Formats: sequence, structure tokens, C-alpha cells
Amino acid sequence: MSLIKKITCHVVSAPVERPFTSSRGWLYKQRGSCIVEIETADGVVGWGECYGPSQVARAYIESQYGPRIIGRDAFDVEVIWEDLYNRIKDYGSKGMAISALSGIDIALWDIIGKVCGKPIHKLIGGAHRTEVQSYATGLYFIDMDRLIEEAVEEAQEYVAQGFTAIKMKIGLGSPKLDIERVRAVREAIGGDVRLMVDANHCFTVPAAIKLGRELEKLDVDWFEEPISPEDLDGYVEVTRALDMAVAGGENEFTRWGFRDIVTRKAMDIVQPDVCAAGGISECRKIATLAAAHGVECVPHAWGSAIGLAATLHFLAALPDQPPSFRPMPPLLEFEQCENPFRDLLTVDPIVQVRGIVQIPTAPGLGIEVKRDVLDRYRVV
Repeated sequence: MSLIKKITCHVVSAPVERPFTSSRGWLYKQRGSCIVEIETADGVVGWGECYGPSQVARAYIESQYGPRIIGRDAFDVEVIWEDLYNRIKDYGSKGMAISALSGIDIALWDIIGKVCGKPIHKLIGGAHRTEVQSYATGLYFIDMDRLIEEAVEEAQEYVAQGFTAIKMKIGLGSPKLDIERVRAVREAIGGDVRLMVDANHCFTVPAAIKLGRELEKLDVDWFEEPISPEDLDGYVEVTRALDMAVAGGENEFTRWGFRDIVTRKAMDIVQPDVCAAGGISECRKIATLAAAHGVECVPHAWGSAIGLAATLHFLAALPDQPPSFRPMPPLLEFEQCENPFRDLLTVDPIVQVRGIVQIPTAPGLGIEVKRDVLDRYRVV
């Protein structure tokens, strides 16, 4: 048995040289994370990551989850998941309680892989693919005097790097300006590059439908989070009204949270985050639920190299949606904003080459964490 001996939360934060914002109006001046480290009695270390406010995740783990898993067998990963979920669900079955649980789940899978000498994707069914096509997430709002120009320049840079798909932010408070900005990007990158938009749920239902019809004319692949995540009926309306795909779900948690979304087909694409929705264990269930209802699963990813690696293993084990002679496999979200925890945290950073990212093949997550980076950016 691989008995759990110790669990440690590393809360890290780093300043952003060029602060950026989206439709939410939050100015991102820092990048940070709660990194979970679990050590077994025989010295094996597993790493996980929690999405969202780091100090909140640490509070959940140190006060609620951590004491309950000491002495447990790391291989009982789903037994542990159910125990922790049922311990906390009386006080909330969504949000940071599940994000904190996600970090633990990922770290346990990392341990299992290392003990078995196998990458995680081999333990969750095998790899349908050895590499994935990634899309560049960027084009936030930085220079308010050059909103269109900066978007065009950034998009052209991604195309030069070899990306064949780009996701840009919209929601500037002016639908006309949004359309003008998207049109400029589309003209700059040409018709062969896929283009998606993300509104971070800033529109009403009528506004989303009206804007969506204009976006369709610009060959936009999907409209992400057009309206508030609480408004499931509204999502049904928007999805039915538009021909292009509607995506969302990064703010949803567990199989129960996604159940009504997929059974009602409120979205064409669901986007669970392995660091938020319940870890690798739960995202596998969410993806199965989605597939059974003909809903595509394209996970959200926003965090460190740990979360990115976990997402890659999850994607590797996802079957083509649907299977075909020339399938369109699920995409990897590869956000391009300044992030030292994506670029510096591991000995061998996860990189894209002409838009392609390789699935890790080393045991567990397949990454080696640099402790000096944790120490450099640690928040006490």
C-alpha cells in the first residue's frame, strides 16, 4: 500500500508585467495558484493544483480534507474522493470546496502513476492520441487605446507560431466594438485559422443571440460563456437560437452540476476544468455523461504546468467526438498570458510546436516540479 503520510499546500503568486482584463473588469496584476503536494510513507510525492483563490483552497485542505486522508492508501483515489465530497457537501457542493478536492485527486493520480511506473492516461483507459492540437487563449484587453490593433498584432503572432486555432475575449460594453474587433482579427488571420470568442458571461440572453448572429457571419467556431452560468434556461435559448456552437461550464462542478446541462443540451460544448470540477476522477465521469448525450467535451485550462499536464492526460484518454475517418479530436486550451508557473515550474516545460502539444509519457503526470520556483514565489 502507498499510505499517505503528509499533505502540503504551496500558495504561490507572481506579478504580471502587463496587467490585462476581460469583460468581468477584473484587472489581472498577479498570477497565482495553490499547489498540492502529497507524500506517501515510502517517499513517493504527488502533485496537484486547485483552481481559484489559493488561500481558500488551502483553508479547505488544511482544515477539512488533509486530516481525513492521512494514513489512507493513495490507490483508493475514488474512495477518498467520495469520502471527502460527502464530508463537505452539507456546506456546499460547488465552488472552492470542489476545487480543493480537485487538487488532492490529481496528486493522488500522480502518486499512483509513479508507483506503477505508468503515465496517468494509461491508468484511466489508455491514450487515443499521443499529441493534441492546441488553441491559443489570449487577446485580452490591455491597452484601451489600441484594443483592435493589439488584438490583430497578438493574433498574427499566434499564427506565426503555428497555432491553427485562437480564442479571443469579447465583452467591451459595445457590441459594435466587439464585432469590429472580431472582424479585424478574422481578416488578419484568414479563413483557415479557427476563431473562438469568450464573453466571460457578460451578456443578457437577447444581447447574446443578437451578437451571436453577427459572429456567425465571421465564421466563429464557438461562443463561450455568452451569459451567466446560473441561467440554464437562458443557455437553452441561446444554444437553440444560434447555428454556431455555444460553450461553457468552466464555472460548474461535479457530475451533478453538469447533469442538467448535458441532459437538456443547454450547451453544445462543456468545458470542465480538471483543477476545479473535481479532478481527473470526476472529469472522466463528466465527459462520459456528455458523450452519452451527444455533447462535446473540451476542458478549460488556466493554471500552472501541473494543471496543464493533468489536462493533457485527461484529453489523451478522451475518445474522438464522434469517431470518424478523419476525426476532429478535442482541443487543448493553451492560454498564452504571462505565467511563470506554466513556463518555469517544471524541469521540462510543456510547450507547443506549430500548435501541437505532446502527451507526457513519463510516470504519473510526467513532470518534475522545481522546488526552487515554489520557494521563490511562495506566499506565507
